[in-house]
Amino acid sequence: MKFAANSADLQRSLAKVGVVVPSKSTLPILENILFNILNNTLTLTATDMDVSITATLEVKGSEDGHIAIPAKRLMDTIRSLPEKTEPIVMADITTNKIKITTSNGEFALTGESAKEFPPLPQFKGVDDVVMDSASLRRIIHRTSFAVSTDELRPAMMGVLLQPKGGDVRAVATDGHRLVKYVHKLSSATPLKHDVIIPAKALNIIGKSIESGDTTLSVSETHLKVQFDRSVLISRLIDETYPNYESVIPLDNQKTMTVARQATVDSIRRVSLYASSTTHQIKFSVRKGALTLSAQDIDFGGEAKETIPCDYTDDDLDIGFNSTYVLDILTHLDGDQVAFKFSTSTRAGIVSPAGPAPQEDVVMLVMPVRLNS
Repeated sequence: MKFAANSADLQRSLAKVGVVVPSKSTLPILENILFNILNNTLTLTATDMDVSITATLEVKGSEDGHIAIPAKRLMDTIRSLPEKTEPIVMADITTNKIKITTSNGEFALTGESAKEFPPLPQFKGVDDVVMDSASLRRIIHRTSFAVSTDELRPAMMGVLLQPKGGDVRAVATDGHRLVKYVHKLSSATPLKHDVIIPAKALNIIGKSIESGDTTLSVSETHLKVQFDRSVLISRLIDETYPNYESVIPLDNQKTMTVARQATVDSIRRVSLYASSTTHQIKFSVRKGALTLSAQDIDFGGEAKETIPCDYTDDDLDIGFNSTYVLDILTHLDGDQVAFKFSTSTRAGIVSPAGPAPQEDVVMLVMPVRLNS
């Protein structure tokens, strides 16, 4: 196998597929990127067995072939080359020896046989959902931060996509916070059943898609997305998503409207004095004023700030994990947000204070017991 390529173009293609390469794996072959040259087209493939990405690049091919090349060392090498370099990559597929030559030097490394690289999953799409890329990025931004990382609850390690008439509903929760985001489509969604997409795949899609429309092709077991001469195929999570509707309170009648950015800034300052274990921050909600306070009993620190709010109901003291509240507020838009409360032991609901014609978002955060 032999080809020459522009270093910047090669680096961009390697970066596209390199995001799925595991740093350490029980299958060492996964720490490689599969190179395949056919005529003047280079196809790069990487996988972690759950998410696979292929990218194609036009190069000056002089000898067809395929080989698996160690990802980290190769990417670091190409990244470190001067601009406008045109490295020549040569590989002996019999010995798996690889040589990269430039006008200034030579780099040698050892790869693996392409036969050891796992094949891409066979994909036969059932439903195609076409969505403009900006809307898709917004769905991912609104939801993926709330996905669980607990491997004992695999269903919650992804974002649930649900068809609801002409809308697509996206849901994410880790048990401490929950996001329900409804995106209104111009026509009925062709998605026929619920799917759970791993957060890793969604985050890659959100960073990779460009302007225009993006097509999500869904089969019984996999998701496929094409973007910028690249194809991502992700395994869907084959689990039953928990009944999230049952945990969303319907009787939170105490509404507080507050400036979103001012609240974010105040929480960031006050939470510096919260316990490093619980991150607890106290909301003292009074008519016209929200007081945020935190106390670190172990180190003797405490802080308190008061900001104006629109609130006319009974006084309420409620505790939250400051990290969770900050995550929610920074993943919402708008100048004003509305908090809806019931009691100090019931979940609070957060949503934009103003109308949004193409979306409906509700974020829930569980309270924590206040220090006595």
